[in-house]
Amino acid sequence: NGDFMSIHTENDFHLNPSPPFDVRIVFCGYTRVANWNYTNVNLRVWLLYWNRTSGAELELNGSVKKMEPGEVILIPPYTTFSTRLREPFLHFYIHFEAKAPFDRVKREFLCFPASHAAKVLPRILKARDEVSRALAFRLLIYEYLLRIPGSARILRALDIMNHELALTRDNRGICKRIGMSLNNFYRLFLAETGTTPKHYLLNQRMESARRLLIDSEKTIDEIAFETGYADRYHFSKAFKSFYACPPVAYRSMYRRKS
Repeated sequence: NGDFMSIHTENDFHLNPSPPFDVRIVFCGYTRVANWNYTNVNLRVWLLYWNRTSGAELELNGSVKKMEPGEVILIPPYTTFSTRLREPFLHFYIHFEAKAPFDRVKREFLCFPASHAAKVLPRILKARDEVSRALAFRLLIYEYLLRIPGSARILRALDIMNHELALTRDNRGICKRIGMSLNNFYRLFLAETGTTPKHYLLNQRMESARRLLIDSEKTIDEIAFETGYADRYHFSKAFKSFYACPPVAYRSMYRRKS
C-alpha cells in the first residue's frame, strides 16, 4: 500500500534545500618570510594564517598577538591590523572570499588549534591534481569557519534573514529555529554584527527591493510580498522612509539612468 516506517533517533535531522554556499580562493601560498612589517592592513577578503615557526606578530587595536605554530588565525574582511617581523618564519596562508552568512563576522583575530591544519596541509602539498588540491583547501577553510566561536547560531540567523525575507516576521520565530532565547539572541547578534536584528533585516529587505525594482519586471505588490511586507502600502511606506523616494518613482528614475 506504499506505507513505510521510519526509525528516528535524537540525532536525526532534515535540511531544506538552501542556496549553494562556496568560498573563492583568491591567493594562497606556503613560503619562508623574511620581510613582514606592514601597517594598517585592511583587505576585503578573509585571511587564514598558520605559521609553522615562530617569528611574527599581529597587532589589532593596540593589542599584540604572537603567531605560534600551535594556532591557526582567521582574520575577517575589512579588519584593520598591522604585522611585525621578529625573525624569519615559515608561513602558510590563504586569502579567500566567503558569501553570506560569513560577511557579518566581528572584526577580530579568531584563533584555533592548528591540529586540523597539520592534517590537511600534507594533502594539499601532495595533491595529485588541481581538483584534489582545491577540495583539500576547502576542507581546511570550511572546518575553521565552522569553529567560529559563539556565532554559529547567529550565522544561521543571518542565513535565514538573507534568504527567507518573505517568511521572516519577527525575532521570536528566528530564535525558535536556532534554539536561542530572545535576550541572548539580541545580545549576541549585536556583539557579532555591530547592529540590531531589526536594522539588519530592514537593510536586507530594502536592498532586495531596490534590486528587484531596477532589475525585474515584478509588480510593486509582488516585490512587497517577496521582501516580507503584508501589502503594498506598508512596503511603500518603509521604502520611502529608507530611500526618501517612493518605490514607483525610484524604479522610474533609475531605469531612465540605466
